[in-house]
Amino acid sequence: MSIRPAHGAPVALSVIAAGVGASEPRSNTSAVTGVSLDSRTIQPGDLYAALPGAHVHGAQFAAQARDRGAVAILSDPAGLDLISQAGIDLPVLRVPDPRAVLGAASALIYATAPPGLALVGVTGTNGKTTTAYLIESALRAHGQLVGLMGTVETRIGERHVPSVRTTPEATDVHALVAAMREAGVATCVMEVSSHALSLHRVDGLVYDVAVFTNLSQDHLDHHKTMENYYRAKADLFTPERARHRVICVDDEWGQRLAREAMIPLDTLSSTGRAAQWQIRAEPGEPAFTLVGPDLTLELTSALPGDFNRVNTALAALTLLALGHDAAAVRAAVGTDPHVP
Repeated sequence: MSIRPAHGAPVALSVIAAGVGASEPRSNTSAVTGVSLDSRTIQPGDLYAALPGAHVHGAQFAAQARDRGAVAILSDPAGLDLISQAGIDLPVLRVPDPRAVLGAASALIYATAPPGLALVGVTGTNGKTTTAYLIESALRAHGQLVGLMGTVETRIGERHVPSVRTTPEATDVHALVAAMREAGVATCVMEVSSHALSLHRVDGLVYDVAVFTNLSQDHLDHHKTMENYYRAKADLFTPERARHRVICVDDEWGQRLAREAMIPLDTLSSTGRAAQWQIRAEPGEPAFTLVGPDLTLELTSALPGDFNRVNTALAALTLLALGHDAAAVRAAVGTDPHVP
């Protein structure tokens, strides 16, 4: 991913150092215009994030980053030693865990706190890609210019770029948000993976609406236990990361999340479990009724399958949470999202 904003104000290295709690480099007069953790994608004026890896430390590629125009390096004590041994004369911001502060650094460099557009984050084991497309499609039906980050692709309006992973690294996430803002995007819809949450890829962002589809066994090679997997997902629904939550409570994990999260919420059930919003439908029929505390919506899923009624209802509740009126939501969510 190499999409960046075309224009941006340089940020003093001293400001970044203060923002991430880094030790003050000997030389801190540099101005930073971008950031990357891949030495091959460094552009002149960038901060190079030299992170420790499973097999190789990113500091071993600091010379390549310097040669491509990096003006400073963010790394840990081990990285600083490697950089010093290599005789690389660039200022180094030293922190104990550079990955943990990369979102904050990227937010400072790309001025994405606040982002200047609405953010929607969708997470869950199944359905997050479809739900993200349904939300994006409905917003486009409202006449909005919409951005999308997900498993299949990244979209900025009509511009489509294949995705490498469900949620990009923090450096790319913030660059993309800034590029979307520059392009006039009103809302960015993102799939947020459990890996992204546990690996700090969405740090520095606050979502206007966070959406939960479901949770089932997956990614235990990374998380080891279902409890760890759940905790990673649940982190999206904290006050530090989101302002409103929309949660399907058809499984026990959604019920638990609804109990534990400490931000305003809408809960949804298609099985008759206690929830603020209920789906009432005949099996196999695309049309259904979404019944809420003080509103009833007659909706139709543009996609086949009973599970897509849930995804469509989640999209409708997301648009309501973003402030769209019921009549417009009813018309918009039936638009075919053309999910790849």
